[in-house]
Amino acid sequence: MSGLIDLHCHFVAGIDDGARSPEEGIEMLQKLKEIGFDRVIATPHMRPGLWDNRREDLLAAYERMLPSLEGQSGLPEVGLSSEHYFDDVVFERILRGEAVPYPGNKAVLLEFYQIDFPYSIDRGLAKIRQAGMVPVLAHPERYRAIWNDLEIVERLIDVGAVCLLDTAALIGKYGKKAQQASLELLEREQYFAACSDAHRPSDVAQVLEAMTLIESKYGRDEIESLFRDGPERILDGTARS
Repeated sequence: MSGLIDLHCHFVAGIDDGARSPEEGIEMLQKLKEIGFDRVIATPHMRPGLWDNRREDLLAAYERMLPSLEGQSGLPEVGLSSEHYFDDVVFERILRGEAVPYPGNKAVLLEFYQIDFPYSIDRGLAKIRQAGMVPVLAHPERYRAIWNDLEIVERLIDVGAVCLLDTAALIGKYGKKAQQASLELLEREQYFAACSDAHRPSDVAQVLEAMTLIESKYGRDEIESLFRDGPERILDGTARS
């Protein structure tokens, strides 16, 4: 299979908990290409207090990485976005145009506190929609609030968000509760797209294993929907039209 798009990957070296060197990032990209990904979007963290990267920091790190990719064989097309931690600081950056949306500026990737969602999440997601971007929720299956109440996902979808599956959750990479939640949300058809969220080259084998599981349960069409059609619609801004 080819033509797949990975919307969430940490191949940019030395900026967060992703690739530790350009060589490791290149290996990650090559392995993703081998399993069918022709386009991979880097999503380094923007998370104050942990990886307090501003827009200019992420752009600089990405630009430093690009020369290492030149002349390398077996690489997908690449692009840059960010995994934006949804707190007051980053939320204001998003609204002020100081974030790093997906290429095309029609969608933005968000992550949340693992234990609970902010009180203002519905209003915040609505404001992002009003600003012309689709809020893309990273790995909803990994949040404790959703383990306790899967109906939260429907509420977030209703206010205009789309959900992005961290594929390896399906095979237990993040524990049994995240695995159970991911399987249930997949069965409910509440994922709009899926991704690798790869941080190391070794993560790609787990992605392939989980993709094989999806295909065995739901068929090749589901792979194409989650890894090609859904990502394309997120990037072109038609994910909620």
